[in-house]
Amino acid sequence: MKRLIKVLLWIAGIVTVLLLIGAFLPGTASVARSTTIKAPPSAVYGVINDLKTYAAWMPWNQKDPAMVTEFSSLTQGTGASYSWKSEHPQVGNGKMTIIASIPDSIVTTSIEFGGFDRASIAGWTLENIGGNTKITWNMTSDLSHNPVNRWFGIFFDKMIGPDFENGLGQLKAKIENGSLQVKQPRVSLEQQVRPAFQVLMIMDTAQTSGDIGPKLQKAYGEMTDLLNAEQLQMAGMPLSWYYSEKEPYILEAAIPVYKTPANTSGRVHFRKVPAGNAVVAHFFGPYESSPLAYLRISEFIRANNLKPKGAPYEVYVDDPATKKSMFEVQTDIVQPVE
Repeated sequence: MKRLIKVLLWIAGIVTVLLLIGAFLPGTASVARSTTIKAPPSAVYGVINDLKTYAAWMPWNQKDPAMVTEFSSLTQGTGASYSWKSEHPQVGNGKMTIIASIPDSIVTTSIEFGGFDRASIAGWTLENIGGNTKITWNMTSDLSHNPVNRWFGIFFDKMIGPDFENGLGQLKAKIENGSLQVKQPRVSLEQQVRPAFQVLMIMDTAQTSGDIGPKLQKAYGEMTDLLNAEQLQMAGMPLSWYYSEKEPYILEAAIPVYKTPANTSGRVHFRKVPAGNAVVAHFFGPYESSPLAYLRISEFIRANNLKPKGAPYEVYVDDPATKKSMFEVQTDIVQPVE
């Protein structure tokens, strides 16, 4: 009995020492791997920015054929997410959300693993190397103050690194052989002198990117009711201004009209927009891919020594219901310039 007690005391002492050491180990763990893909950044970005492609190259998505995956309404760009459930010990349960997406450059995700208190930040950076793409896959995990998690952090690179290498290898092979590709939006730019116009408008706030569509639809419905009540006619397609680039989004939905309404009611107001110079991006593609058009406008403005004047606005030239594909739907992004 005394021997058993001594053994238990030794075990307790060793565990105590390990926990004490663990408390002083690093509180974060990181891993990164890179490869070069013989394709332009736009082709690589199109794949990693689309969650629906991940089953074709993400190692963890392939370890359990019985894994259950559920996608959010958005599957591309900032705000897109999916959750998974698996009995496989190397997969488990969790959720991945794209929290930042810069066309042809960066896709950053937040990953919530079951059993961990804090999300890990992971993602990919793209660098154009002579027309090819150097892609770096990185992840940083916050191990909090849990000494057991901190011991786990010592082996983080050796545990996760091989999976990163596997995933990048699949990504490289499948993009280069053409078996993994997504349709790309089209953007063309021009400078215009925009005529003056007048609009009915509603200011609103969207807490997330997924809230923008419903907010706009509700606003357009309210303005349409006023159009009918005042017997007004639309003078162009619906449009919207955006006054913030991050959540919460401050936006202004608007409908052009030919004349000033006799009355406005509720949230609906009226204002005039002066004529002026602008850079216009004619964008064809899903709305969630429109950051590409904003990037092209910024590049054009810098290259031509122009200066933005006020907030940009979007003109919804086409109704998606009338097109076979969102890649046929035109949206004009207008950035006034001095």
